[in-house]
Amino acid sequence: MKKREEIEEQYKWDLSSYIKDEKMLNEEFEYLKTNYPNFKKYNNKLSNKEMLLELFKFSDEFDQRLDRLACYIFHSLDQDKSNTYFLNLSKKLEFLSTEISQATAFISPQMLKLKTSYLKEVAQDVRFKDYKRSLEETIRDKKHRISEHDNILFSKMSMFLSSANDAYDNLTTGEIEFESFELDGEKFDVNEANYSKFMCNKNREVRKNALHSLMSGYGKVNRTLTSTYTNDILKDIFFAKISKFKSVKEEALFNEEVDKKVYDKLIDQINKHLYVLHEILEEKRKILKLEKIAYYDVMIPISEQKKYSIDKAIELIKVATRPLGEEYNQIMSKKFSSNCIDYLPNKNKETGAYSSGCYGCPSVILMNYVDDLRSVYTLAHEMGHTMHSELSNRTQPYATSQYKIFVAEVASTVNEMLLYQSLIKEADEKTKISLAFDLFDEFRSTVYRQTMFSEFESWIHDELENQKPKTYEDLNNFYFELNKKYFGDRVELPDELKFEWSRIPHFYRPFYVYKYSTGFISALCIVEKLLNEKDYYKKYINFLKAGSSKGVIDLLKDIDVDLTTNKPYEYAFKFLNEQLNMVKNFNKNK
Repeated sequence: MKKREEIEEQYKWDLSSYIKDEKMLNEEFEYLKTNYPNFKKYNNKLSNKEMLLELFKFSDEFDQRLDRLACYIFHSLDQDKSNTYFLNLSKKLEFLSTEISQATAFISPQMLKLKTSYLKEVAQDVRFKDYKRSLEETIRDKKHRISEHDNILFSKMSMFLSSANDAYDNLTTGEIEFESFELDGEKFDVNEANYSKFMCNKNREVRKNALHSLMSGYGKVNRTLTSTYTNDILKDIFFAKISKFKSVKEEALFNEEVDKKVYDKLIDQINKHLYVLHEILEEKRKILKLEKIAYYDVMIPISEQKKYSIDKAIELIKVATRPLGEEYNQIMSKKFSSNCIDYLPNKNKETGAYSSGCYGCPSVILMNYVDDLRSVYTLAHEMGHTMHSELSNRTQPYATSQYKIFVAEVASTVNEMLLYQSLIKEADEKTKISLAFDLFDEFRSTVYRQTMFSEFESWIHDELENQKPKTYEDLNNFYFELNKKYFGDRVELPDELKFEWSRIPHFYRPFYVYKYSTGFISALCIVEKLLNEKDYYKKYINFLKAGSSKGVIDLLKDIDVDLTTNKPYEYAFKFLNEQLNMVKNFNKNK
C-alpha cells in the first residue's frame, strides 16, 4: 500500500480551510484555553434576557471554533493514524474539551430551571429568532432535568464513562487473534479489515473458513465482551433513570423526537415481510446452483464486478442526481473539483468512509476507493451526507444547522437509490440481474440486518432494566434464534454465528441502528416521488436545507413520508418485490 506522500494531490483533501498553518493552530488552542473560563460570567444570570442572548452568541462563536479545530486535528490524524504529532494534539484537545465541559456544565440545568412562561416569552423575542427551536426543546426537556450538581459531577466523570467502549475498541482492534487458514497451499490471514473481501471470494471454502475464523475469534473473548456490553448498558440505564426516563430506549427516542410507534412499526413491518428476504435468498441459491445456501454465501456477488475509475464514478453520480435540480448539481460539481475528497487508501489511513465538516467550512469526504461498484455507491452515499450539510449550513443559522442522525441516512441513501435507478435503466438484462442482487444485499444489510440488531438490543435492554441478569450464553442463544427467524429454515447457519453480536460497535450507541432501516425505507419513497412527480425535488431540497429547524418526523412529513403509518413500508416492499419478480422471471427463463 502507498504511503501518504505517494498519493497524487488531486486525490487528497485540502484541510487548510479549517486551519491554514501551525500559527493558526496554536492561536485557536490559545483562544479556547483563554476564553472557556468566560462562561462563568453567565452563571446564575440566565433569567436576564440580555445576558442570555449574550451567552447564546458567545457560545455560538466558541463552539464553531472548537468544531473547526477538532475537525482539523481528527481529519489530519485519519490521514495517517501513526502520526504522533496529531495523535498528541488529539489528546491535548480531549483534555481541554473535558475542562470546557466542566466549565459549561451549569448551563443546561440552569436553563431547565427557568420558568416555562419566561422561556416562551424569550422564544417570541425577535432577537432570539435563531434560538427559538433550542428554547422550545428546553421547555420540552424540563421534566427530565437533572440537578446542576449532578451535571457538573457527570461532566467530570466523562473521561472514564466510556471505559467499556474503550475496552471493546482495544480488544477488537488489536488484541483478538483470528486464526489463519490454508487452502491449496495459500495462507489466509483474517481480520475485520479484510473479512468482507473474503466473504465475496468465489471460493466457497474461503468464505466458510473466513467466517469461522472471524466469529471464533470473538468467541474466544465472548465472556469479556458480554461483560463490556452489559456494563455499558447498565451505565446507560443509570443515566436514563437519573434523567427520569423509564428506559434507555425512551430516552434515545425522546432525544431524537421520535414517537415510539415509529420504532414499533419498523419491527412489526419488517417481521411481516421476512418472507421477501427468504424468497430473495432462494433466487440467489438457484443462480449460484447450490443445494442449500449458507450464511457465508449471502454476500457473494452473482457475477464478475466491473471496474470503475474515480472519474467514471463522478460521471455516473452526476447523471444519477440530475432529478435533484440545478442548485444541487452545481454545488455537488464544485465539491468534486475542489479537493474536498480524500479518495485513495494509503498506509495507516482510517478505514471505511465518512462525510464530515463544521459550520463555515466546506464539508469533506474520506474514502478508500478501490475501483468497484461498491465504491461508486459509497461515494454517492457520502456525497449525500455532504450535500445535506452544505445546504443546511448555507441556509440555517448555526443553532439549527446540525441535522439529527435520524434524517442523515435519508439523504445519503436517496443518492444511492438514484444511482441504482440510473444504472439499471441503461443496463442489459444480465447486468440488471446483477444490479438487483446488489440492491437486495444492501436492503438485507441495511434494513433486515439493522432491524434484527434493533430487536436484539431491545431484548437485552428490557431484560437488564427488569433486573434479569444475562450470561454470555443467554446473549449468544438469543442472537442465534433471531438469525434463524430472519434467515428462515432454508439458510444454513453455522453455530459460531452466535458470537456475531459481540463484534457490532454500534451496540455501544444505544438504539442507533434502527435509523439505518427507517432511513432506507424513507429514501425509497422519496426516490419514487423524485422520479415521478415534476416539482417534488423542490420539497426535497427544502428538506435538506431545514437542518434541525423542525422535529425529524415532521421534516419527513413535509416531504410526504410518514413513518408512523404503513404506507412507506408498503411502497418499499412493492418496489423490492418488483425487482424480485424481474429476477424470478430471469431464473424461470434460463
